[in-house]
Amino acid sequence: MRGRQFFFFAVVAAVVLAGASGAAAQIKEDPRHVRNWNAFADNLYKAHRLLIAAQPVRTSEKPGGYAGRPNTFREVEYRAAGNGRLLSRILWQRDRPDTVHVIEIFFYDERGRLSVDYSASYLLEYRNAPAQTLINIHSYEDGLHAFRQFDASGDRIYESCRGDYFDTPVDVSLDEGGSPESEGVPEDLYTTCFGFLPLTVDKYLDPVAFVGGLKKADAAGNSRADGLQRWVAKLSKWIGESSDPSALYLKRGDALFKLNRHAEAVADYTTALNLNDTLDKAYYGRGMALGRLGDLEAGIADLTVFLQRHPDSSLGYTKRGVRYIWKRDFVRAKADLTRAIELDDKNAEAHDDLGVVLAQDGQLEEAIAHFLKVRQLDPTYQKAYHNLAMAYYLSGRHSPALEAADGALKLNPDTKGTLMLKANILDALGRTKEAAAVKDKADFLPDGNWSERSAVR
Repeated sequence: MRGRQFFFFAVVAAVVLAGASGAAAQIKEDPRHVRNWNAFADNLYKAHRLLIAAQPVRTSEKPGGYAGRPNTFREVEYRAAGNGRLLSRILWQRDRPDTVHVIEIFFYDERGRLSVDYSASYLLEYRNAPAQTLINIHSYEDGLHAFRQFDASGDRIYESCRGDYFDTPVDVSLDEGGSPESEGVPEDLYTTCFGFLPLTVDKYLDPVAFVGGLKKADAAGNSRADGLQRWVAKLSKWIGESSDPSALYLKRGDALFKLNRHAEAVADYTTALNLNDTLDKAYYGRGMALGRLGDLEAGIADLTVFLQRHPDSSLGYTKRGVRYIWKRDFVRAKADLTRAIELDDKNAEAHDDLGVVLAQDGQLEEAIAHFLKVRQLDPTYQKAYHNLAMAYYLSGRHSPALEAADGALKLNPDTKGTLMLKANILDALGRTKEAAAVKDKADFLPDGNWSERSAVR
């Protein structure tokens, strides 16, 4: 994403240094295009103003320019003073101090990960419209980070997916006009990467709508569910046409699991295994789904089969360990989570859940060490901040407990459990009026759901 933008800057420099005439350098588009792209850029600036007015902000500045034209602009970053997140970045022209050369706006999900980002870029001269507009919509699923890129006309121009999927490296990039088939990307991998991203940019064209409460999580959730539903329908069609649908049942089971249709997922995983018992991921998926349905013994049994076949899977040990926690078998949970960390010391979920087990056993110092490790590995892991706050609170260290609780609430300010914990911490610090105000806010919020994560209680 940033690479494409730097490429654009190089093009800008080339145009400027080549001394292109005004007629050649103007953006040759129809009036509607010019009007829409200018309106998009204007809305980006409005969103920037709203973002920096809504919260304390700290700024930083550095000079910038191009080959042959140094010190052409001032690059100013605007960050939230509390959590340091980059809210916006503007390149202001030196020769016209109030003129935007490039503007970028950033929005984040409840875990502090980049959710949607926008940019508009003008040439240094001949500014009848932005030369480039970008809208990047991000998705994080199964160890993969994908984004789909559009322009302000709604055209899809790029998509990228990187990460590890069941310990298999993934690196997929498709430019405008490219297709999974032409690039040799299997359809199931393409859908795993991009199936949760919207096919159109319509809901995201106005960045102002994403400032302040913004329904962006709802929009992202709806897009993800829509993509999964389309994938389920396609798989159902293929299952009816295939002479060996076992792998298709596995894939449909995965999609149904992500839609929280766990009983249907179990049925598909079971059918897949009845047709082909070597589909190890079906044991993993069914073990996950059975655990969500409360059948912990059966879920653990399936995950055990998966681990017998994949003894080096840190993920497998983590998920079985979580189910032992749900079963309150903390001895086996500790063994599994310890093994998960031995296999992958950067497994943040395993560190967090092992901290939970240690805290349940009263080993608060050891638990705190693991929660701090999670915070180091993944600063957006909200539950680790909550658990760290709880461990500090239980050990009587109320000031660091409050700091950790505030860290969790910076990632998601409406988490009821953390607000209630913060109220208790404030009470312990003698700040009773503040505690009452926080508790009042929490009372009006729905109970949270840590999903696969098991919080200290």
